[in-house]
Amino acid sequence: MTRGSLRFSEEMYKAHMAKSDRFKVGTVNRPAADTPAAPPPASGGASKYKNVKTNGYASIKESKRAFQLKLMQEAGQIRNLREQVSYLLIPKQEGERACSYVADFVYEEWGDWVDAEPDAPYWREFVEDVKSPASRTDAYIIKRKLMKFIHGIVIRET
Repeated sequence: MTRGSLRFSEEMYKAHMAKSDRFKVGTVNRPAADTPAAPPPASGGASKYKNVKTNGYASIKESKRAFQLKLMQEAGQIRNLREQVSYLLIPKQEGERACSYVADFVYEEWGDWVDAEPDAPYWREFVEDVKSPASRTDAYIIKRKLMKFIHGIVIRET
């Protein structure tokens, strides 16, 4: 290769490629033909809110809360625990998809509630969403307000 030229001579190119492992079989850049393809990256990595999927839940915090709620159900403090319950907010319209809210947990809790008759505790249904302050997006806030307006449900945030 001359000083002003950017081209390799054929001999220089072959020598360069022999030293380079870029195109050698079995290297990181070019795996051997008999090696299986690498699996696609798992979606279990961090999300845009830096949550790490744990035990099938969207975050460590949600996984811990699910464990707590399951223990509470075994103890009889709550009943009818359901996960990932969808609520329709706006039905499908022409050219538009439906808008829905998916609650992390829905359960019934036993207690003396403010609106109850004196000495008459009863089971009340709660819709719960596990949130960190960073994940309270504008879309979530609008859906939370629609849940109260349309279904009369106040979301319990933990």
